[in-house]
Amino acid sequence: MSEPITFDEADWRELTGHDKKALRTFSRVAIDFEPLAKASGVGQKSMDALVAKGLAVEGETGLHGRTFKITKKGWLAVEWLHGRRTRVYPES
Repeated sequence: MSEPITFDEADWRELTGHDKKALRTFSRVAIDFEPLAKASGVGQKSMDALVAKGLAVEGETGLHGRTFKITKKGWLAVEWLHGRRTRVYPES
């Protein structure tokens, strides 16, 4: 059995203002792997930081450049951005 996906206060404190902005913006356009160009205002450096923190993953390079997807942990962080302190990703 795999470990549950969690997000807590320590994870929240590690997020910078740029991380929060990138998550907020990218979460509005990204249901699956999407090109970065689709999220106006989010730069490559910000997405690389989210990947390094396990909040996003990079997919195949597409016609419009590199693609990204928010991870389950990333979606928990988005919940925190909206004031909902969900700590464990719900089982599907």
